[in-house]
This record gives sequence, structure tokens and C-alpha cells, in this order.
Amino acid sequence: MNPVEARWLALEADLADYLSRKGVVPSCRAGCFACCFGLVTLSRLEGEALLPHLTEAQRARLREEGPKRLALLKEGKDDPRFPSRFFRERRPCPLLEGGLCGVYPFRPLACRGLLTAGDPAFCQPEAQAPEGHFLQTPWRMAHRRMEALWEEEGQRYGFAVIGELAGLLYLLLEGLPETREEVEDLLEALGVLGGRWGFQVVEYPLP
Repeated sequence: MNPVEARWLALEADLADYLSRKGVVPSCRAGCFACCFGLVTLSRLEGEALLPHLTEAQRARLREEGPKRLALLKEGKDDPRFPSRFFRERRPCPLLEGGLCGVYPFRPLACRGLLTAGDPAFCQPEAQAPEGHFLQTPWRMAHRRMEALWEEEGQRYGFAVIGELAGLLYLLLEGLPETREEVEDLLEALGVLGGRWGFQVVEYPLP
């Protein structure tokens, strides 16, 4: 099993244990996909683990949508309101198929950690979700594993590449350069490096 896939399964086990101990039953169900309109953070290592599971149709959609996401990031990466504005525009994840995640068993850590036990109607982009609508502990559990994966990626490559899901998968499909300098040059040329919401290239070990 791919080490990244092992991390996905480990998070699922930890979440199931936590929810069981707390007696919390998520209201998330198949066909409830409002969260699939949001920005999703992905690392290169997760993206590389996901690529072999993509169908040709999914790859084609990523090649179509990826440049559009990168263009949006170029315009909005410094805008504090960009994620909420993007969410309200209801741009579906290119891996969403008929209201269902087309890669559900292989979905990223960020997707796995976003849960609610409240009314799913409050997950909609136009809704004003009450405080605490999204469960904080599952999200923190997922984020800790994301950070561990970024460090693992840094140890493997000498640096980690972190960015928006569709844009990063598109770049991986097209072929990401090997060195940190080349990656940074590419992202800089695309206008998506840095800023508040743009791609991050993190050198390891951390200073």
C-alpha cells in the first residue's frame, strides 16, 4: 500500500474512533456535496498518490479545469475574501461526478476532515453557517496529518509543494519540474506563487 494511502486509512480510523467515543454522528451523506465547491489544499505527495486512480475522463476534466483554477488563483491569491468568493461561485471540483466524489476512497486529507453533525443545508455556499457548524476536532486531526505529510514530502524531495487541488493535479499531469528553483520559476511565471492563497514551496529541513 502506498504510504499516503496508509495515512488516509489511519485518519479514517482515528476519526471513527473519535466520533464513536464522543457519540457524534456526522450528517454528511452521499449526494450532499456543498463542500465540493470549496478550495481544497493538496500537497504534491497526495497528488502523486491520487493520480494512478484517476480515470481518463477525470484526467481530461482536470486538464480543462486546471488552467482556469490557476488563472483564478493568480487574480485572487492576495484577496482575503477569495475563498468565500470562490465558494459562492459554485465551481464544482472536477472530480465530482453526478453529485458524488469520483475518487471517494482516495480523496485528500483535507476533504476527509471536513465534517458536520448539523443541518447540511447550512453547508450551502449561500447559507450563513452557525458557529461550530463544522466539527473542529476532526479538522484539526486532518490538518495534523497534512502537516506530517508535508514534512515527509520535504524529506523525500528536499521541499514540499502545497496548493489548490485542481491546479496542482493539472501541473502534475503536465509534468512538474524536479528542482525547487524550477518549480518556483514555473509557479512564479503562472502568477500563483505565494500570497495568502497561492501555491507554497517549502524547503526542508525547516530553518
